[in-house]
Amino acid sequence: MKKTIIIKTGFLIMFIVFVALAINQFYQYKKSDIIYEQARERYHLERAMLIANENLVNQPDNHNPDFNPDLETPEDPVDPQETQEPEETTAENPENNTNTDPTPATRPSIAEAGDVIGWITIPGTVIDYPVVQTTDNDFYLTHNYMGNKDVKGAIYMDFRNEEIGKNRNYNIYGHKMIDGTMFSDLTLYVQDGSYKRYFENYNIIKYDNMEIDTEWKIFSAYVVNLDKEDYYLYTKYSADDNFQAFIDEINRRSIVKTDIDVGLDDEIITLVTCNFWYDNARVIIHAVRIK
Repeated sequence: MKKTIIIKTGFLIMFIVFVALAINQFYQYKKSDIIYEQARERYHLERAMLIANENLVNQPDNHNPDFNPDLETPEDPVDPQETQEPEETTAENPENNTNTDPTPATRPSIAEAGDVIGWITIPGTVIDYPVVQTTDNDFYLTHNYMGNKDVKGAIYMDFRNEEIGKNRNYNIYGHKMIDGTMFSDLTLYVQDGSYKRYFENYNIIKYDNMEIDTEWKIFSAYVVNLDKEDYYLYTKYSADDNFQAFIDEINRRSIVKTDIDVGLDDEIITLVTCNFWYDNARVIIHAVRIK
């Protein structure tokens, strides 16, 4: 009888611990989701405002196409002696204090957050996140884009990469989360039943480096064993023959063959996430720059 009570008590304790861990995990996931959702809303709102302002500045004045300022004269010319100099802006005249900065914001404010260097989006998927970069490839495995501890980490670019336009291959990493966030959708490009649909319908990667928008088209996807192969981790490929060998290899490995021609003058983005098919498996997605 006593032994039975001890066993039941043990199971009860284990159950309570399991529930507590599950609740904590849920809380940590939800907390991370809120942080990234707030970043997402702010980024897209500011991007829309920046684009609208840019379009407004570049819009020609066609409200009165017949107006010619050289032919128009005012009906009542102003006497130069009657004009007054504007009052000097001083602490005693705060109403005259205005923001005269002629340079409007040209970057989303999230670009000023910590190590943020860009924003990556794959339309049609959940991938829509800030991209960070620091001096190693470990820190952002466990920290969010603001540099705070986070179970989901961050989407980050390889520390060896330079800015877009200076390397031949750019590696960007992110976790595969059980709730389907971060880089989880990358696995759909290599799974039976989904890979063809994703290659056909969701093959454009948009990357904003906070200065210019770039677009990349996916042409290769496969799974590798990280313990045995790391060729995709290279970034510079200064020798043409090495870069060509890289292009040939990733085309050969791809589970889908495309008619996209990738050459020595092209740039490639490589997206990397984990996969649970076997130990240290990684899903690799390659896309070539088209804009």
